[in-house]
Amino acid sequence: MTSPPLPLAGYTAVDELIVTPPLIVAPEVSVTELARQMTASGSPYAAVRTQDGRYGVVSDADIRRVVAADRVRGSTAADVMTSDPPIVILGDSAAAALLLLLDRNAEIVLVTDRAGTVRGAVSPRDFMVSSATAGITMHEQVRRAGSIDELTRRARRLPSVVDDLLGRGLAPGQVILVHSAIIDTVVRRAIGLVFDARPELDRNAFTWLSLGSNGRREAVLSSDVDSAAALDERVAAEPEVSAYRAAFAEVIAVLDAAGLSHDGHGTTAANAQFSRSNASWRAAAREWMATPEKNNGAIMASLLVDGRPIHGDSGLTEVNRVFHELRQHPGTMRLLLRHSLSERAQPHPLRSAMGWRPDVVDIKKQGVLPVVNIARWAALSVGSSALPTVDRLRDAAGTEMLPDDNARVLVEVFQVLQRLRLRYQLRQREAGEAPTDKLLRGHLTPIDRSVVSQALREIAAVQRRMDNIGAYVPIDEWAAPQP
Repeated sequence: MTSPPLPLAGYTAVDELIVTPPLIVAPEVSVTELARQMTASGSPYAAVRTQDGRYGVVSDADIRRVVAADRVRGSTAADVMTSDPPIVILGDSAAAALLLLLDRNAEIVLVTDRAGTVRGAVSPRDFMVSSATAGITMHEQVRRAGSIDELTRRARRLPSVVDDLLGRGLAPGQVILVHSAIIDTVVRRAIGLVFDARPELDRNAFTWLSLGSNGRREAVLSSDVDSAAALDERVAAEPEVSAYRAAFAEVIAVLDAAGLSHDGHGTTAANAQFSRSNASWRAAAREWMATPEKNNGAIMASLLVDGRPIHGDSGLTEVNRVFHELRQHPGTMRLLLRHSLSERAQPHPLRSAMGWRPDVVDIKKQGVLPVVNIARWAALSVGSSALPTVDRLRDAAGTEMLPDDNARVLVEVFQVLQRLRLRYQLRQREAGEAPTDKLLRGHLTPIDRSVVSQALREIAAVQRRMDNIGAYVPIDEWAAPQP
């Protein structure tokens, strides 16, 4: 059932993007001397080796900001450096460096060897020779959009970029990661443009959370862009809170215009249920955890556990901190398990019990979502804070509820279904149709039909086993290592 990933076209490893030897300086070097050395070496950055053996980084942009603020005199490299720069290791893929660049909205990604010594760095311009060119170009265009019209116009090209990345040979899983990262960039720029027009509101007074598939970095062309917001206590009372929700509604409207729609059920930061103070989120999470059968507690817990901050405080949110205590509530874990298994894989999606063959298979509802739900619950059961489905499955592997073999099968199944899902959505788009998760039987090749059927049989078998474990094994043993 395993299908090997497509090879990257052209430049594959980050090593091949390094074009200049590293410029490494001491933290006490003056900014004036630092600028001179960067100019002389032609390097757009300098790595600053700190006393504890780690590295900071100073970029051309950092030097320009210091000059513009008239802070050159007396400033050192340590004063202006980014102390926690994104870092990759020699041998990592160019796509991994690109994802860090997008995710951190960074100017420079340092490249070290396995001993931690800087061997070079990559910047956005270095990707002009890599298979990820389209992704970084799109990111830069979106990040620099000067108006809402420009942003929406550029963002509507995102499906074409996805098609281009796949055509260049980037593996489907990496394409989905890049797609999710660029969506983050679109959302951040939409927030920036909306709040530029509302100077009375503090854009640092809230944390914007991406929910659902984009929160897990698994967004495909049909994915909704759901969201929530955690407001600082100082702005979490009327009338300020209403003003922020009105601004959030503008952000959602910009995203809709950019082709990034929400699900229509109100799962957005503009909805009072999804924009609360940190204290309110904490209280709500405790209520959902204690009585998940009330007020859609199980559904809300599932939504918020997938939340990922993309603007504001990047730390663990209040609601996530509370859910880390879930294992102390056996009844809640049992109810959440039932909820997680409620979406059942259908082992024979292309053949009914009566013998007739349905015309459509919903690959998300019947295949992808059951795996996502299992992975989310399994991660909660072992206290993992991972968000991507594959990472959650790997973290929970080896437990009584999810043995290594079952986890490995679900990882393979998920990757295969996501790959097939993306490929067919691109075909739908080429045909002038809106990308959906409903695949027509007549459009599936015989091999794909076999792959889908086998994948759903594997998922159904894991679900049946989890049902049995849930019914007959004590709750405190579910997350125990398999004997």
